[in-house]
Amino acid sequence: MIWRIIILLLFAQTYLLGQQQTSKDSVKTVDLNEVCIHESADPENQSFNFYKSSKLATTEDILSRMEGVNLIRRGAYGLEPTIRNYSAGQTNITIDGMRIYGACTDKMDPVSIYIEPVNLQSIQVAHGAAGALNGSTIGGQINFNLKEPDYFCNKKLHGQFSQSYATVNNGYNTTASLQQTLNKFSYRISGALRDADNYRSGSGTIIQNSGYHKSNVSTVLAYKIDSLQSLKLNYLGDWGKNIGYPALPMDVGLAKANIASLTHQLLFKGKYLQANEAKVYYNSIYHQMDDTHRSNIAMHMDMPGWSTTYGFYNNISTKKDFNLRLDYHRAQTRADMVMYPANEPIMYLQTLPENIFSDMGLAMSRKISLKHKQQVGFNARVDYISQSGMNGAGVKQWEVFDTDITEVKRNVLKNFNLHYGKFFKDKFFAKITLGYGERVATSNERYGYYLFNRQDQYDYLGNLSLKPEKSFQSELLFRYASKKAECSLNFFYHHTNDYIYAYRMAGYSQMTPGALGLKTYTNIAYAESRGGEMSLKYYISEKLTYIGTAKYVYALTNNGTPLPLVPPLKLQQALRYAFKFTQIQLEYDYAASQKRVNQDYGDKATPDFHLLNFRVSHNFKIKYGIIQIGAACENILNANYREHLDIGQVPRFGRNFTLNLSVLF
Repeated sequence: MIWRIIILLLFAQTYLLGQQQTSKDSVKTVDLNEVCIHESADPENQSFNFYKSSKLATTEDILSRMEGVNLIRRGAYGLEPTIRNYSAGQTNITIDGMRIYGACTDKMDPVSIYIEPVNLQSIQVAHGAAGALNGSTIGGQINFNLKEPDYFCNKKLHGQFSQSYATVNNGYNTTASLQQTLNKFSYRISGALRDADNYRSGSGTIIQNSGYHKSNVSTVLAYKIDSLQSLKLNYLGDWGKNIGYPALPMDVGLAKANIASLTHQLLFKGKYLQANEAKVYYNSIYHQMDDTHRSNIAMHMDMPGWSTTYGFYNNISTKKDFNLRLDYHRAQTRADMVMYPANEPIMYLQTLPENIFSDMGLAMSRKISLKHKQQVGFNARVDYISQSGMNGAGVKQWEVFDTDITEVKRNVLKNFNLHYGKFFKDKFFAKITLGYGERVATSNERYGYYLFNRQDQYDYLGNLSLKPEKSFQSELLFRYASKKAECSLNFFYHHTNDYIYAYRMAGYSQMTPGALGLKTYTNIAYAESRGGEMSLKYYISEKLTYIGTAKYVYALTNNGTPLPLVPPLKLQQALRYAFKFTQIQLEYDYAASQKRVNQDYGDKATPDFHLLNFRVSHNFKIKYGIIQIGAACENILNANYREHLDIGQVPRFGRNFTLNLSVLF
């Protein structure tokens, strides 16, 4: 850790960080003494554009305010993103289109944990079967795009440095980046250090085992072969230690991620083809759970996990909005448990027997513009998937249940999505979408061996006979855009056959001390989910902007039982005043109570809550760039609250003051 801090401090001596703010989220270009600053916005993702501009926002802060996205929380760090009521294997979470699988059976290491705002360019969210470009899905896709060097900055060396401090957990967040273009060669290096102690809730209680320490480095090396071709080498590394998870029985002693890729991009001059992108990638994840910092442990255990994935994709696009993508990836995962009972021999178990998951997929999409301002579009995907356990200790464990996990399970998955849209007087747009998606059981659901679930206090056993989930979907979107306002309203309904659901196994006992019994998975007839999202951005004046979002999901099984971990109605609003180099922002969040709970899963009713946040920043021009000073007060009312997707009903942060200094040249 010390050498990483030294490197970042050396960065700080050579470059500075900041940002010019504008009242509207569009392409931002500011020239100060030939210094080049550039940031592009996503016209279809106003929430991302709006909240990303705050230097005090984390990746998870930005995610939580995007349409349809919620977060499962097990600690102060490593929140797991969900789309509507879908999570885990029901969604695709990727980085630059790369598939990555967590090494933790308790889902402490979601893919989003490896992304910091300093290396984040954009977040793409697609709902339901429309998110099947990178892999078959029923819930949708979240893709994180990493920042790249800016070729247009010529040979100018520029970078940034930022330091923030949070009072609620004595948290320090240091970030830095440096980039330059030298003829045909460009590079960008960025890094982050985050350290925090146990945080304090709204009631003043110190939440034990909630601190964390992590470092993150991202490097991009790009080479322009000629005016039409380029090569890009990416590396993303993330290292964490002593990461507390107060909602779980164990913490994380050590976590490591190494993610690398090589990309070739080719542009075409002809009438038909537009571009071709080919990528090969590799990632390795190591995760070690640790209980040595916990008191009153009945039995000490070590629980390491491994995940290794390699793959490729090739995506070709035409100038008529047609895309064709071929991809393949192979993942190998394993999780161990070593138990140290008092005065007894050490015991060993593979809680996730070593297994292989391989996927070959072909996807295509097309958009067609018709007369009278109409458009139609579709995307389709087919996957050939194979899953199998590997010879080893895990195979012998499953023999107790007279099951051979080395048997190869093969599935062909189909995804299809069709939409029709029409503009009315340029400002109004309406779109109807029909879709169908499938997904196979995850490795945990198939091969998991006495995996403990903290939420319902049961051990879980996999089921090799699970059939793929099959989801029929429909959505209706209305959008309005003018110079003063941007508004969208989206309704959805999903009917999923063969839904994978857990039930208790009679006649079997648990293995984890304190567990209530043993559960496994089965396919139930179906499950339904319906709801909607709304967003509104209104320019009250040239200096004053309002943005608000609302999201709601209602989900149940075929017998009327509420599905677990379904978020209630949530409203998020912000009012921003920007004048010259000063920006003031007031935020109000509200979540309704959630009384529709799945008691068998361990759901608890959640009361409603109100949150009020305040942020202010000011930019100072200096000779070589900008200095930005920012401050925030989050949870001004010091509410003692939790969200419904918070595992273990652990309360969230109390009142928190954050200070930030950023400099950019």
